[in-house]
Amino acid sequence: MAYYSKRSVKEHVYQDTMVWQCSACHCWSRKEFVTAEEPVCPLCSSAMVEEMKNIRVE
Repeated sequence: MAYYSKRSVKEHVYQDTMVWQCSACHCWSRKEFVTAEEPVCPLCSSAMVEEMKNIRVE
């Protein structure tokens, strides 16, 4: 006889968040973690632009 436990399945929570997105590659960072006025990409040194991104928060 097989017994299966019931797991509570939580749905992921997504939220629109302001981020700095690299203009050349896929690198991005939340705006709240960047202190520079005009940040540059840490991977390719390209300019970063502000964008809204729907990211998972929970």
